[in-house]
Amino acid sequence: MAVDYEKKRHIVKLILNKPESLNAFSKDMLEELNAGFLRFREDEDAWVAIVTGSGRRAFSAGTDVKEIEKKFSQAKGDAFPLSLWDSFFHIDLQEGLEVYKPVIAAINGYCIGMGLTLAMACDLRIAGESAKFAFTEVAIGVPPVVGAIRSTQIMGLGNALEMLLMGEMKDAAWAYRTGLVNKVVPDTTLEAEANVWAERLCQVGPLATRCTKEITLRSQRMNFYDAVRMAEAMRRLVLSSEDTQEGLRASREKRPPIYKGK
Repeated sequence: MAVDYEKKRHIVKLILNKPESLNAFSKDMLEELNAGFLRFREDEDAWVAIVTGSGRRAFSAGTDVKEIEKKFSQAKGDAFPLSLWDSFFHIDLQEGLEVYKPVIAAINGYCIGMGLTLAMACDLRIAGESAKFAFTEVAIGVPPVVGAIRSTQIMGLGNALEMLLMGEMKDAAWAYRTGLVNKVVPDTTLEAEANVWAERLCQVGPLATRCTKEITLRSQRMNFYDAVRMAEAMRRLVLSSEDTQEGLRASREKRPPIYKGK
């Protein structure tokens, strides 16, 4: 398997598992990753996901160059076999698969190109202190696409363009300073820290977190008044849930709530 799927209680781990190629993306890895995210999304008992890479050397070193060469070798003359609107592998989590449960990226080692785009598609990013970040596509004459779109929303225009246009490797301290990652920890505690964050997310209302994430993401593309109306409608749905009633009871009774995701 190119991607391992592990579940313990309400926490799912999606582990990129091609350490011999620094977890570089191939078609099978991307398809397995997306299948894993769909499985996570549809499992009502799964509340939080952690994405990481196997081995200590890399989260993901990006797209397998052999895959790129294979794609372009299929082209005849000026004709490219994909339509202008197709994604590179036809199916990309990074390019818009809607998953409104919280997702944490635990970034170990190299996080490059498509690997960095995957990390940016996650909601929270924790990096080991030796993690390295880069969009190196321009160095081989390939313009990054989704990474260019996502990076400005996370890091701001200036920081994003520095990374996108220069193609230089950045360290974890730079990533934290520019807002690319939420926290930097010693490499040896990365997995434990990601687990702590995931457990913390499991202690709050899972329906409330999903609703909050969806409101946050959708409202970025809406005017203020439409966003408020959408958010109020979504909140009313959550307020009618068993979880909200449990949360209110637990608050009155001064005890931790026991949520069921219903």
